[in-house]
Amino acid sequence: MVTLDQVTMLFSQGARSPKSQDLLTLADVLLAHRLPPSLFQAYEVPGDGSLKPIPISATLAEVQDDRQVILQCIRNTDIDAIDPGKVETVEHGRNPAVAMYDFQWADDAKRPTHRVHALDAEQAQEIVFSRICDFLTDHAATPPLVAGISGGGDSNTLVQGTHRYVAKHGLDPSEVVCFTLTMKPIWPEAATERAAALCAEAGFAHRVLHPDEIATLLGMSKGPDELWRELSSRYSPDLAHFFATFLINLAGRALCEEIGGSRLMVGYNREDVAAELLFCLINGRRPMPFPVRRTGSTDVLMPVWDVPKGMLDACYPRFSEENYSERVDSSAVRRSSIYYMAHGIDALVPSMSLSLMTGVKKLMDQLSGWEQLTEIEGTPLMHTGYGDQEHVNELLSTLARYFPSWRLDRSTAK
Repeated sequence: MVTLDQVTMLFSQGARSPKSQDLLTLADVLLAHRLPPSLFQAYEVPGDGSLKPIPISATLAEVQDDRQVILQCIRNTDIDAIDPGKVETVEHGRNPAVAMYDFQWADDAKRPTHRVHALDAEQAQEIVFSRICDFLTDHAATPPLVAGISGGGDSNTLVQGTHRYVAKHGLDPSEVVCFTLTMKPIWPEAATERAAALCAEAGFAHRVLHPDEIATLLGMSKGPDELWRELSSRYSPDLAHFFATFLINLAGRALCEEIGGSRLMVGYNREDVAAELLFCLINGRRPMPFPVRRTGSTDVLMPVWDVPKGMLDACYPRFSEENYSERVDSSAVRRSSIYYMAHGIDALVPSMSLSLMTGVKKLMDQLSGWEQLTEIEGTPLMHTGYGDQEHVNELLSTLARYFPSWRLDRSTAK
């Protein structure tokens, strides 16, 4: 059996070790049984017939060896009807690479059936590729199509999923164009090799865009690497994730226009969409549309919006591991926290994020309540209406120096 000493957690900032057993809290014990700590009050039992309330944050080492601990549920929760700690493992294949939880809550007979399905890479691929094919079919994604492929687990799956869609409907694969951006330190060159191999296998055209080619495509006066240096110096390197999304979106839409298409596929996964949704709701904003988002004259499609990132990574385990080892060592604090929340929801209640997203989507469709993106005149940019206008104008003025074809009005371009 592996002990905690043999387990290492890896982050972009380096390795971390798990807590030792004596540092585990009573809350940790409850979480290990998929029980929320806020549902319990902890008591120490001295042995004299009394109960001593103690905080749920107390560690096992802080409780005397001769004492018992009672964790009292403070609601009339029917544990037999929920029983989240009892999970049946169903193995699919000899070398499972990912676990997918399937919780079926109790019926009136109180027979909850919770399972975790252990899948190997081939089975994960079959599920994901079929899901992408079905999504494109449901949304009548007629070619020409453009797909942003980063070389990581999320967007890599778009290639074979789209290939399945094209083959199923007898479409012309030459009308699918995949692209990958490369620019240090954000997009390493090695990622293009992974993306190229997948596109070649599917028979799709693959455009690798280096800084000078990105500049040409977008009509920039100076390269995106120079823009990155200026913006990262002003706003810190933690801007990397936002800068990457900004440039991928601009490049993808420009390619759509170049080939006469209006559909751009991106690899936004379940936790990506959940994180954005939580950010909007927490800040009192209308949600952004998903899984199709009209951006200017382009429909941005999110074929894996409901697929967990872990399953996407499992489709190409080696590619995913290489991608993580190459990642930029920076992350905005608020971005980290909102992603932590998005993953945390499903950690306690599997697929809760999907239920939340599905419910919000249904409600927004009924109420026509989605956030409306408005065009910033003279540019291809879109705006939600939030943000300090002075700061927005300052950023637009900076961008206008790199994009001379943009025509900002005088009040903005100061």
